[in-house]
Amino acid sequence: MPNNFLTPQIIANEALMVLQANLVMANLVHKDYSKEFVKVGDTITVRKPAKFIAKNFTGETSNQDATEGSVLVKMDRFRDITVPVTSKELTLNIKDFSTQIVTPAMQAIAQAIDEDLIAVGLEHAKHIVKGNARATKPEDIGNMAKLFDVAKVPLANRRVVMHPTHKYRYVMSDNMSKVSESGSEKALRDAEIGKVYSFDTYMDQNCPDAPVATGTATAYKVTAKKGEETVKLTDVDAATGTVKKGDSFIVEGYKYTIVEEATAVGGTIETVKIDQPLHADFTEVDALLIKEPNSLAFHRNGIALVTRNLSLPMGASKAYIASANGLGVRVVIDYDTKHKQDTISFDIIYGIKELDEEMIGKIKG
Repeated sequence: MPNNFLTPQIIANEALMVLQANLVMANLVHKDYSKEFVKVGDTITVRKPAKFIAKNFTGETSNQDATEGSVLVKMDRFRDITVPVTSKELTLNIKDFSTQIVTPAMQAIAQAIDEDLIAVGLEHAKHIVKGNARATKPEDIGNMAKLFDVAKVPLANRRVVMHPTHKYRYVMSDNMSKVSESGSEKALRDAEIGKVYSFDTYMDQNCPDAPVATGTATAYKVTAKKGEETVKLTDVDAATGTVKKGDSFIVEGYKYTIVEEATAVGGTIETVKIDQPLHADFTEVDALLIKEPNSLAFHRNGIALVTRNLSLPMGASKAYIASANGLGVRVVIDYDTKHKQDTISFDIIYGIKELDEEMIGKIKG
């Protein structure tokens, strides 16, 4: 009796379901999706959420265009996981195959998407609140709510995505304990904490932090080439400042982590290794240093996640795209002639854009 193999369609549908279940940030921001195909690096025009002005009526109306306001988004975030797979694994039932391969792969992609969204938000945050480590109530969230109120950010769809340090700082306070004891099942879900000072509050382990002992450098500029895993740091403050393993920085919405110690000489570190290849060329670009726990506050319309489909590769008969709820995952099963083995790849392409910095804030420390 012939074996029944899992098809790309079955695997892709399972992958999409697992991905959706593991996302936090991506389910909270404005999403723009269509089934058109794009290539890595394409720039597309995305409609911004409509805004209107209530004008005085003086005998004649003036139309306001709901489509007015658009933004260019570069589709430059291409996340891929490719793993070797055996024919035996492809004959497993989908539950076992998901446990072994699909779920770990999608958890990694979900982590990358959430990290990218948070990085863009932190880099473009207009409102900044310094966290109080000895807070006896969630006053940091209250202070952020005040900034949002003054900026006339709509009350509906405000969110705070918390670093675990901030979550437990606030949860232990009397105010947040009462929220947890309110009897609301919604407030006791894994990521969701409850509504506090007009914000729906969540915890996300992908909010950036710093090692216990960070380097002494408090600012620097980054110079590097696309694809390399080293950077040059200039204008280091102080001139003899240090960076340590585990220090991280954000440039153009991408977070990179330093993997070795280095000391500046005359305000320059000629080369230091980072954890992954750079996404673009840089020449003395200001870096946002992560020196403490960071949480992100935002309105849904402040940040956009833009997703499109990747085309099915020519010659790949075993490929499928699953899409739903503003996300699309491509699965390709192929034969690697170089290493003489079957492989399965999961990939997704997306772009991220800040839509309104007045609708973004961060809590630091």
